[in-house]
Amino acid sequence: MKRVFTLIISLLAFIFATAQQSVSLEGADEIVRLWDNSTAKHSNYQTKDEQFRKGKKTTMQYTSSCELYLFKPKAEKNQGVAVVICPGGAYSSLGFDIPLAKWYASQGVTAALLKYRLPNGYKEAMLEDSTGAVRYLRTRTDLGIDPAKVGISGNSAGGHLAAWTSNIMADEEKPAFAILHYPAIDRTSAYYYKSQPNNTNILGKGFSLAEAEAVSAHNMVGRTTPPTLIMLCDDDTVVPPTSPVAYYEALIQYGVKASMHIYPAGGHSLKKHLTERNSAIVDWLNWLGLIK
Repeated sequence: MKRVFTLIISLLAFIFATAQQSVSLEGADEIVRLWDNSTAKHSNYQTKDEQFRKGKKTTMQYTSSCELYLFKPKAEKNQGVAVVICPGGAYSSLGFDIPLAKWYASQGVTAALLKYRLPNGYKEAMLEDSTGAVRYLRTRTDLGIDPAKVGISGNSAGGHLAAWTSNIMADEEKPAFAILHYPAIDRTSAYYYKSQPNNTNILGKGFSLAEAEAVSAHNMVGRTTPPTLIMLCDDDTVVPPTSPVAYYEALIQYGVKASMHIYPAGGHSLKKHLTERNSAIVDWLNWLGLIK
């Protein structure tokens, strides 16, 4: 019976996906559509049309397709580095940080804002998108990208996805680096109770504490986790500072190159510390030998 039910859901998802309205971010140098629910291996079974949340052209919800919005550096500044940027939004929407993508491009780094399929209780779809984005950028040698210099970044829920992605890929495929902005790492303990809707978006209704522990990224860290830079504010009331700190502690435990910057004020954002953030990223990539 379960198999029949799954088949019915899959067929319905295919029918809706082929008829769904899709929206794209404006302002990118290039838009690359990787797949949607009808063509990808996994589906998030979203049946609603994609739309901009409350009309805001930089925030999407109900996503059922995967796209990359590329921001390219000038040829004379190109460092051969690329980064996939996973937007945050509590896994219920995607908030695209266009200024960050443009800043990366100004530093000679190809930035790819990732429109991933929000999990809708089916986490495999968004992981297919995030890992697929890293693999895709490695094929774009025409943009001057060195396949060995492709990293991943994200903020809040996107930071959690970036950390997750950097750990689950095969060792030979892992990103060259990870940069996490106030990442929602720990899905358990006090945070587990505060983020029930957030966790339900990933795991579906009725998830167990063991399932939440399994998707807490600090429990995924190993010796082959990529070098990771973490940035957060001490007065963040959305993601407790202990959440990304747990990830940093795991990185140190396994001997992974890591750096963490904790700013005293700024809440669930780095807007008050953009100069410091940018400097930290440049220093980090330079220290790793990825940029000059």
